[in-house]
Amino acid sequence: MSQPTHDRLSLRAHATAEPAVRLAASVVFNLSGYTVHDAVDRPLDGRRVVVAADATEEACPGCGVFSSRVHQRVRQSVKDIPVGGTCLEVIVVKPRFVCAETACPRRTFTQATEQLPARARCTTRLKEAVVAAVLDSGRATAEVAADHGVAWGTVNTAVLDQSLELPAVDQVPVRALGIDEHRFATAKWFKNPDTAVWCRVEPWMSTFVDANTGHVLGVVDGRSSRNVTAWLRARSQAWLDRLEVVAIDPSATFRNAIRQVLPAVDISVDHFHLVKLGNQMLTDVRQRAIREVLGRRGRKQDAVWAHRMLLLRAGDRLTEAGLHRLGKVLDEPAYEQVASAWAVKEHLRKILNAPSIAKAQNARIGFELAVAAADLPEADRLSLTVANWWVEIKVFIRTRVTNARTEAANTAIKQIKRTGRGYRNQTNYQSRILGRSFRRTRRRSQIHPRAGLHAQV
Repeated sequence: MSQPTHDRLSLRAHATAEPAVRLAASVVFNLSGYTVHDAVDRPLDGRRVVVAADATEEACPGCGVFSSRVHQRVRQSVKDIPVGGTCLEVIVVKPRFVCAETACPRRTFTQATEQLPARARCTTRLKEAVVAAVLDSGRATAEVAADHGVAWGTVNTAVLDQSLELPAVDQVPVRALGIDEHRFATAKWFKNPDTAVWCRVEPWMSTFVDANTGHVLGVVDGRSSRNVTAWLRARSQAWLDRLEVVAIDPSATFRNAIRQVLPAVDISVDHFHLVKLGNQMLTDVRQRAIREVLGRRGRKQDAVWAHRMLLLRAGDRLTEAGLHRLGKVLDEPAYEQVASAWAVKEHLRKILNAPSIAKAQNARIGFELAVAAADLPEADRLSLTVANWWVEIKVFIRTRVTNARTEAANTAIKQIKRTGRGYRNQTNYQSRILGRSFRRTRRRSQIHPRAGLHAQV
């Protein structure tokens, strides 16, 4: 709270403009618009610095009329960035002016600067420092608050205020959109009061990301079709018209939601998850074959188990030594099913690596022949999945739009959750997700820090 200064404190008159030569202490302290008058060590810890405002006139915030008549000088205690590894208390001596406009209901007012706004308890550079520590460096809020000598709520409020300066989603031109889900918190069990049955609940969130830049545009609760369609319908028609491709995982829920709002937009399925399905098919066949042949799980002495990771690697990227070891595994008569499943997996990779749709069609013929020759239920299920997502696969082959940026954003989101030891308040969680993503995207693309208006969470 501002308090009048003592009569014994005498201050020099300062010009409104910055003086040509500043005192050494003022240069080191580097608080624009203020001059250092005193600096002492506090008895217990830290330092106290007394600064005085340089301006001799100020505009009234009520009517805008400039006034140079000083009613009194007040002292205000604020927090600043640590100096020399210790916390710093700044005593600001600033004038309280009398409004020159007699009709203005505001009789007096104090000076406000960029670093010290009205009623500020912290300098602007301190808030910027704590926000950068939380969002850019990924540090925990409690750790940043302890290092800067402020309360946890002060740091959290600064981060929440930062989210209000993010650009609006409708102002971000997006050509390719990525949608993915992640689990917000650990699974919990609830007992239904009506049926007395325990139900497992997994809190999920859906993330919307610019597939080209990795900028997280929005986060909504759940992963249902209703929540996805609600977020898309909240966008402007001009923003929706700019969309060309939407990249998703093989999720029928997301595909149905997109088709409801954007029937003309192309949907690209992420090839990484299709390859993962192929690898999972091969793993299931290998585990079943080992149990049928040996009557137990695989062990170190079993070649097909010892080279299980070699089976999952891309066949065209193996070295000669790797191909030699892989050949020994696939040539064993007892594990003919594993060799057939490996051939199906490799034909699936040929489809996804095809440079054109025509070559992908030819590769699919070889894939279907390999599935028919294998005669495995796991391979049949994989073939059915490829058939159900063939239209989206062709979009991927033509556009090469993937969900890689979305998956990278989810990795950063999980790191935020680990740093914070989980979040109970979803507003705090979402503010850190959106703020960290925007600041990282801005550093990559050199977006002006004040670009945009507000974020839509």
